[in-house]
Amino acid sequence: MVDREKSVERSVDEAGESDLVLMRSMARGERGALSTFYERYGGLALSLAMRMLGDVDAAEEAVQDAFVAVWRRAEAFRAEAASPRTWLLAIVRNRCIDELRKRPALPRLDLDDAQPAAIEGDPWPDIWKRQCGNVLRAALRELPNEQRNVIELGFFGGLSHSQIAERVDAPLGTVKKRMRSGLKRLRLALDASYADGLP
Repeated sequence: MVDREKSVERSVDEAGESDLVLMRSMARGERGALSTFYERYGGLALSLAMRMLGDVDAAEEAVQDAFVAVWRRAEAFRAEAASPRTWLLAIVRNRCIDELRKRPALPRLDLDDAQPAAIEGDPWPDIWKRQCGNVLRAALRELPNEQRNVIELGFFGGLSHSQIAERVDAPLGTVKKRMRSGLKRLRLALDASYADGLP
């Protein structure tokens, strides 16, 4: 068990050191370093942006802006302040917050009207979560296998685009296209489900 923990710590240290090498390379203007950094963390960044924005196009734009910012500000990166991964995710988060601030405010709902009153032992929260999960699973089942597979590996498995490409033995561009197309179809299916009311 101790050996395994040491091995994990070594892997984390090596990944962190590798990220620092990439940051120094980007600071020197080496575009290949940016590509490697994107392959390593693009999926994670998109997952965060999707959770915050709930919109594929907006999430992809936020991630693109964040990677451009990393590229342009690589010289300003300070390893003592944060790891490259943490720095990137903070930039993604800030871009998402900026996007959310630009959106028109939604009318405020009276929570008493929106759902039954919460009382001790009330099953409503559990029922609501279960129903939402059922809707998501049903929408995922409607996707073509190739699209469903990359979405599950990326969002539930936490794999980057390049890791997914290796796992499914497909070109990176194909994986990105499947992810984009699948997320758009998934969004349309979920929008339709919620417009009609949960089953």
